Parts: sequence; C-alpha cells; structure tokens
Amino acid sequence: MITMSISNQKGGTGKTTCTVNLAAALERKERRTLLIDLDPQASLSEYYFPPAELADSHQTIYDALVEKQSIQPHSIGENRDLIPATIDLAAADLKLSDTLSRERILTKFLKPLASVYDYCLIDCSPSLGVLTINALTAAEHVCIPVETELLAERTVKLILNTIEEVKESDLNPHLQVWRIIPTMFDGRLAHHREILEALKMKYGGLLYPEPVKATTKYKDAAIDRLDVGELDQLQKEYWDQLATIFIKETYSKEKAHE
Repeated sequence: MITMSISNQKGGTGKTTCTVNLAAALERKERRTLLIDLDPQASLSEYYFPPAELADSHQTIYDALVEKQSIQPHSIGENRDLIPATIDLAAADLKLSDTLSRERILTKFLKPLASVYDYCLIDCSPSLGVLTINALTAAEHVCIPVETELLAERTVKLILNTIEEVKESDLNPHLQVWRIIPTMFDGRLAHHREILEALKMKYGGLLYPEPVKATTKYKDAAIDRLDVGELDQLQKEYWDQLATIFIKETYSKEKAHE
C-alpha cells in the first residue's frame, strides 16, 4: 500500500477536493484505495455521509487512534473505502499527549491494512499537531494543494518546513513531496496567472503544471456526494491524468508489494 498525505497548514486550499477526486480516479484505474479523514472538521466524511449518520452509526478514526478499537472501513465505492472522522477527533491531540510513540499510532494502525489496499490517501487537518505529524510519519508521499492567491508562497513554505522537520527528526526520513497542486484557479484573473507563474518559477517540477480550475461543478458534486468526474468530462480527464502520473511514479513500489 502506497500512502500519501494531502496536507497544507492553511485551511480552504482544496485538500478534501483533491482527496475525493484523486481517489475516484484511482478507482477508475482499478486501484483499491483507502481514504482516511484525519481532520476534526470532518469535511471528507461529510462529503459522503450526512453528519447525523456519522454520529449515530459509524466507527471513526478517533475510535482507532484514541480508543484503540479495531474498526472496519466503510465502503464508498466499488474500490474505495473510508475511515471517517467526527468533531470528537478534536480531542485527539490532548488525549494522545501522554501516549508512548504517539507520532506513530497511525502507522501502527495502517500496517494490517497494507495488504488490502493499493493506495491510502489521508486528508489532513489544517494545523500542526499530533494528527498531522501522524499523517506525515505514516506516508511515503505528500501532496500539497495550494490556492493561486497572494498567500500561496507562504503556505507552501510552512508545510515544506514541517515536512523537513519530520524528516530530520527521524520520524520519517524518506518522506517526499509528490506534487504541489495549484487549486481554485481562475484564468481570467491576472493575479491568479501571476501567482501560478511565480509558483512554477519557484518550485519547478514539484509543481503540477495544470491547476485545478475554479468551477461550480465542484460545489455541485459535493452537494450530490459525487466526484466531479460524474458531472464534468474535462474535470474527469484532469483527475484521470493526475492519477495516471501518480500510479506511474509509484509503480515500482506498488509492484514490490504485490
């Protein structure tokens, strides 16, 4: 199982959008994918399930990490499963503060699942705490969604610094940034175009050159609890191409685990 954290220390950058649509594209490529909601705001979980349903009937990542329960992922597609979150996860940082090897709890939890799935995508919290450090410790790769707006450079710098700290602390010395994904791009706006060019100049090959377009289709898809590819062919092609590149670049690891 190849694990990637979708992470940025700023909220509203499109982390959940990237997680949902990349997972759907991986499913179309016949890769079995596990999604983990590691954000107390539970945006990923609420994308698929009404909040009341989550609260009443679903075991969550909180039960796994804090209560040490054995939990069953919930099916959200033919080859997609989800371990959801609720607001209860907000207490995890405090609950885990005195736990031995607290940064590696998620890594330990994922080990039995490694033979079940091809990929695991972790939707991270927009903060630096025990949960985010767990995600970065458990992952081989990080995908960084970043808005094409004025604070973009600052937000990328923050998460890159955090990744370096995780590597230097020996929690995960082999952690690598897979791509920086520009999001919410409106080509009609001059400052969006300028920021995109600045990001390309700064980060070169780390930056995925085609941004996620700003379109109401993403909101429509979220309302209907669909991936955007079910509503828009051009966006489907975008995510399918991204998934193709991701699979190709992780293929050797994937084959080694077969």
